[in-house]
Amino acid sequence: MWPYIVRRLLSGLVMLFALTLLTFAVFRLIPFTPACIIVPCGPHTTTNDAQIRAAEHQLGTDRPVPVQYAKFVWGMVRHGSFGRSWTGASIDQSLRAALPQTISVLVGGIVLLLLLAIPLAALSAMRAQSLVDRAILLFAIFGIALHPLLLGVGLTTFFSQYLHVLPLGSYCHLVPVKPHPPPPGTPPSFLPTECGGPLAWAQHLILPWLTFALFFLPLYTRMIRARFLETLDAQYVVAARGRGVSEFRLIRSHALRPALLPLVTMIGLDLGGALMAVIYIDSIYGLSGIGTLMRAALANASGTYDLPLIAALFFVIAAFTIFVTFVVDVLYAWLDPRVRTA
Repeated sequence: MWPYIVRRLLSGLVMLFALTLLTFAVFRLIPFTPACIIVPCGPHTTTNDAQIRAAEHQLGTDRPVPVQYAKFVWGMVRHGSFGRSWTGASIDQSLRAALPQTISVLVGGIVLLLLLAIPLAALSAMRAQSLVDRAILLFAIFGIALHPLLLGVGLTTFFSQYLHVLPLGSYCHLVPVKPHPPPPGTPPSFLPTECGGPLAWAQHLILPWLTFALFFLPLYTRMIRARFLETLDAQYVVAARGRGVSEFRLIRSHALRPALLPLVTMIGLDLGGALMAVIYIDSIYGLSGIGTLMRAALANASGTYDLPLIAALFFVIAAFTIFVTFVVDVLYAWLDPRVRTA
């Protein structure tokens, strides 16, 4: 078991650093002048070549790509820090502010997805070929074609702008955060208010969670339903049904566990798409998560991109994906020893 874990861990680390190196190489091949982030560029400016070279030296972009990448990796290994972006902002502080929002949406969305998909799939399997089953399958067919942007706009319009029952466009911390004291003379309407606690946190994230869950719900419902039907056709389940065991008990005792095992793998494989969906959700609901950081890194005020911030974001996303995949592989190797020889 341990040799298998070590092999998977080493391969994940190699993949992680190869991805960040590829990120550096690809983005440095794009023809643009990083110095334009610091000094004004263009035909209508007075910036000369010496000023541009000085700005590139300040950013470190006048060095070869391997040297820039080695400096990036050395900062992570020695100092545990991603350093500063080309705009001068601390990347670590930006990530600490964005990651809680992205993780909240991702984890809460997955939990809500499972709470909806498993009962719907079980109901569809127990009522196979019935009107209920056909309605659920029809919902799955239409749901697969929906985009998270369309879902988000529809949910926002209905719950926030029409019914006015849910807040919109903000984020509350799970643990209450005391706001910074305002400057003297601030009007009462502009005074900061405390926003935090489990209830406020959940109220502000219900719509993002629902958008995430509804986007993936059709696919997961169909997959879990197929696993339920496969298990319910097994001989030992048919024998149990012949003894008078109810369908609900058959689902709970015999079909649930076999349906959940491939579900773990499917969630691990869908993490890339899930993170992309979260980026859209950030845009829809005004959250300052990874999606907001990515947009800021790809198109900042100077019209260029921010390579150190992009590399840090790719590193975090890749590390999270590889870690989850590693956990799934280890769990399967523990459940099925045959996997360890693969």
